[in-house]
Amino acid sequence: MNGDLSLKKANLLYIVLQISLWGIYGVLYSYANRYLLSQGLSSTLTGILLAAATAVAFVLQPVITAIIDRKKLELKGVLLLLSALMLLCSLTLPFIKSLWAVAAVYAVAYVGVVVYPAFINSIGVVAAKSGYNVNFALARGVGAFAFGLTAWGTNKLIEAFGKISIPLFAVVFCLTGIFSTFAFPKGAEALTKKEKASKITDFFKRNKKFTAMLFAVAVLNIGHNILGNCMYQIALFKGDGNAQGAVLMISTFVEIPTIVFFAKLLKFANSSTYMRISGVFFTLRIILTLILPNIWGLYAAQLCQILGYALYTVCSVYYASEVVSDRDTVKGQTYISSANTIGCLVAHLAGGAMIDAVGVANMLIITGVVSALGMMLLFFTTEKAKKD
Repeated sequence: MNGDLSLKKANLLYIVLQISLWGIYGVLYSYANRYLLSQGLSSTLTGILLAAATAVAFVLQPVITAIIDRKKLELKGVLLLLSALMLLCSLTLPFIKSLWAVAAVYAVAYVGVVVYPAFINSIGVVAAKSGYNVNFALARGVGAFAFGLTAWGTNKLIEAFGKISIPLFAVVFCLTGIFSTFAFPKGAEALTKKEKASKITDFFKRNKKFTAMLFAVAVLNIGHNILGNCMYQIALFKGDGNAQGAVLMISTFVEIPTIVFFAKLLKFANSSTYMRISGVFFTLRIILTLILPNIWGLYAAQLCQILGYALYTVCSVYYASEVVSDRDTVKGQTYISSANTIGCLVAHLAGGAMIDAVGVANMLIITGVVSALGMMLLFFTTEKAKKD
């Protein structure tokens, strides 16, 4: 296998897959609130709509995993279906005039956006464990760079051409995802043959502490996702709504060194330690967003991403890979992604509603308290890697 050309191209193709994933996030996820608010939906209704889409995604993740578990669908097939779904919705949005039709189509696209990362992460981990030269940290770092440029570029396109730029720009990354998935070596899914068909409850019984950690991750991700979902309103509160793109770009670019060099950080501490550290900086970012004045303070708060989300986004993938057995690889990646999804769902329901009810400042106070709770839970529920 080592002489196979597909071994050499797998890493490059995985990097392109990460670019497509985070490019889509930089457009359809980051600007969902702004797009739907521009259509006439209130912050509360926008939150409810995106929460409903996130709930559907949450249900779909374990369902799709169960289908893969029973060998009825390959990871490549899942990625192609999701890319095609998001592409179709993005191509349709500019031509729809009805507010509720726009909302419905965007919600469908959003389901694809939320489900996508679990299976992008899974195919990378599975490929690496199957003997392919896939450097997850490097690929994720390039993806972060793509997200930062995309988030900033989308804001510039909106200023120049209007909200139609959002779905049209997303088309580029959906097509990229389709082409790179087609080209990804099929043999990289060899490890899925070790996945044993079983009930969802069996996984949780085998991995009790990991299951408890999933709850902590879900709570912690509420605050993180509220910041992401409501950044336009937060930037307005700080003095300039159009600073949203710059804030997202800064928060992403400062992450890149941590992500790319995470493998070197593992020489100093294990992934469970970095999970705990990330929880501290998730919470600190919210606190600084609240207390630092004006747009420059908002920019400064993004530095917390270096040891917050930057650590979490890679160490959570490594952690899930280390503490569950090889036969549970896809399940472990999917369930930690599902925990992220629960946090995102609650954030959609609560973020906009809190802004409408009590304002941005009070929303940040409540969000900070919730994040601190998630941080404490994470300290008690992480564990060291166990052998198969």
